[in-house]
Amino acid sequence: MLLAGKAVRLIADELGLSSQTVKRYQLLIEKNGPNALEQLGVGGRKSALDADARDWIAAVLQRSPSMYGFDSDQWTDGRLRTVIEQRFGIRFSRVYVRQLMIDLGFSDRLKARHQVARDSNSCVLNSEARSWIAAALRHSPKAEGLLADQWTNERLRAAIERRFGVRYSRTHIWKITTDLGLSHLLSKARK
Repeated sequence: MLLAGKAVRLIADELGLSSQTVKRYQLLIEKNGPNALEQLGVGGRKSALDADARDWIAAVLQRSPSMYGFDSDQWTDGRLRTVIEQRFGIRFSRVYVRQLMIDLGFSDRLKARHQVARDSNSCVLNSEARSWIAAALRHSPKAEGLLADQWTNERLRAAIERRFGVRYSRTHIWKITTDLGLSHLLSKARK
């Protein structure tokens, strides 16, 4: 992907890697050529999954997760992790399972991660979006399809994500509502 000129951010998002990791690979390729990546060790101990287990997992990934009891046709690292644990009795980290999916050639089957606003100063919310938030806060969350009578930070996050496709941190949601002078309309979630 790097050799094809794909942007670091796009590669990171597609493969579930940090931009820093992709940049490190990019520098390695620039210094030592593409074969340098083959020399990288991933550390850790030898995998508990032999070739037969990996073949079984590849066969699983060719099917729908609904065949394994999930209410979805999209694989996630968490869903595959559950299936592996049930079959082999081994619980791997989500990061390892995600990398396993990529190594087996199934990165295209991964559910895309939420787009997260990385920089709280970068605001994709224009004045129209801010007007929508202000209007939404003055009405019940039910008007936005949420089964609740009062707005909370998390409910507003969900509504913004659904409407605009961006997931902000709780702190940034608080900043947006404070800037609008409407933070008093967010109730505190009870524990």
